[in-house]
Amino acid sequence: MPIQVQTLNGQILSKLDAEGSDRYTFAQDISFAINSAIETVTAIFNQAFGQNKLSPESLRELTKVKVWQTNSYSRFTYNKSDTGHALWTIIGVYPKPKVNKGVSSSPVPDKSQSKFRGDLSYLSSDKSCKRLTLEEWNSNTKNVFMPGNTILQGELTDYAYLDFADYTSTSYVGNTDKVEIQVRPDISNELVALAYLKYPNQITQITDVVEFPESLTTLIVDIALHNIAYKQGDQSTLYLISDRSINQLVSLMK
Repeated sequence: MPIQVQTLNGQILSKLDAEGSDRYTFAQDISFAINSAIETVTAIFNQAFGQNKLSPESLRELTKVKVWQTNSYSRFTYNKSDTGHALWTIIGVYPKPKVNKGVSSSPVPDKSQSKFRGDLSYLSSDKSCKRLTLEEWNSNTKNVFMPGNTILQGELTDYAYLDFADYTSTSYVGNTDKVEIQVRPDISNELVALAYLKYPNQITQITDVVEFPESLTTLIVDIALHNIAYKQGDQSTLYLISDRSINQLVSLMK
C-alpha cells in the first residue's frame, strides 16, 4: 500500500511538537519537505540498485508493464506523453508477448517510428531479453553462446536488448523523445513489452499518496524533518537525531 500524505503530515507535526499550531504549514513547509524526501529516497534506491543490494521489483506501487510495437529496425521509444508518467528504471524487456486480445501490426507514418500500444495489456512471454552493453552488442552477433546472437532460431532464440540510445539523423526521424531501445534478434514491427518502474510523483495536496511502500514511512518522515531543519538553518538536536535515524534506516532498508 502507498503512504498517505495525511499520515506523514501528522507524524511530522507530532515530532515537531507543532500539532494545532500554524508554525509549520503543509503548503509552505510540509509538502516541500516530503517532496524533497521523495527525491532523497529515489536517490538511495538508485544507489541500492546499482550495488545490487535491492531489487526494483520490491517497489510494486511503481511497477508497470506496458506494450509497444517496434519500428522497422526492431527499436522502440518510451515517451512520457504516451504513458502519462516518467520512466525511472527498466526491470525487463519481453519480446513477442501474449496480450489480452488478437492484434496485428498497427500502421505508423514512418518506418523509423515505433508505437505505444495503450490498447493492449501484457499477459505473458516465453522469452526475456538480456541487457547488453554497447561493446557486447556488436561482438556477440555471431556468438551462439551469448544472448542476442543472430544464429539460433525458433525455440532456441535467445533475445537481448541495448539500452536507450539516440539514432536520429536527417533521414531517421524516430519518435518525439528520440532515444530508443533496440532488440535482437530482429522483431521489426512486432510487439514488445517493457517492465519498468515509473518515477514517483511529487505531492501537491494533503489528500495525495506517496508511491512508496508503507514500510518506508518512518524513513520519509525522518528525511522530511531533516529537510525542515536544513531549511531553517537549524543545526539543533532535531537535525542531528534525524540524520542519525536516516543512516540507520537506510542501512536496514538495503
